Amino acid sequence: MARTVLDKETRREQLLEAAIKVFARHGYRSTSIDDIIKEANVARGTFYLYFEGKKEIFLAVIDYYFEKLQALFEETSQKKITPKNYRQQLREILMTRLGFFVQHRDLAKIIFREASSIDEAFERRWYALKDVMKEVSGANIQQLQKAGCLRRTISPEAFCLFMPGMFHETVCGYILRTEEPDLEWLVDQWMEFVLRGIEAR
Repeated sequence: MARTVLDKETRREQLLEAAIKVFARHGYRSTSIDDIIKEANVARGTFYLYFEGKKEIFLAVIDYYFEKLQALFEETSQKKITPKNYRQQLREILMTRLGFFVQHRDLAKIIFREASSIDEAFERRWYALKDVMKEVSGANIQQLQKAGCLRRTISPEAFCLFMPGMFHETVCGYILRTEEPDLEWLVDQWMEFVLRGIEAR
């Protein structure tokens, strides 16, 4: 019985991974079920054992994305930023979060380009996730301000308002449009901008 369940889970994930590649390559509207089963190298009947149609597997891809992203943010949010090592800790968090989108570029293409127009609940789920990010980031900013690591003139609320837009453009404007994104360079630039700003000193 255990092996049967495992085989079903493996087959379902195989179909999801194939769908991610095809949706990223052709877009939702230009993708057919035939494209997906060809990519997955399975029979048409096998596809319908797991999904009713194209929209259902697309929504399953979005669920798959949110599960991975939620796990990522929970993992990085548990890492408390301390005054002693805050620069290194911040760099590690950025490497992990931005690295996720470098590693899962096909998945990110689908989410950022088409998910909101297909899944009515996408924006609600996305904003809920961003609210969690803002809460954690705001608490870290306040902690580092109290420790004298960051200027008190910076508003944690404003910082948390700006960062999601910067993060979104980093993914869509650089990671998804660059053949081989340079993650080290990207994180270095983030660190320079966030911690030092753009004013000459």
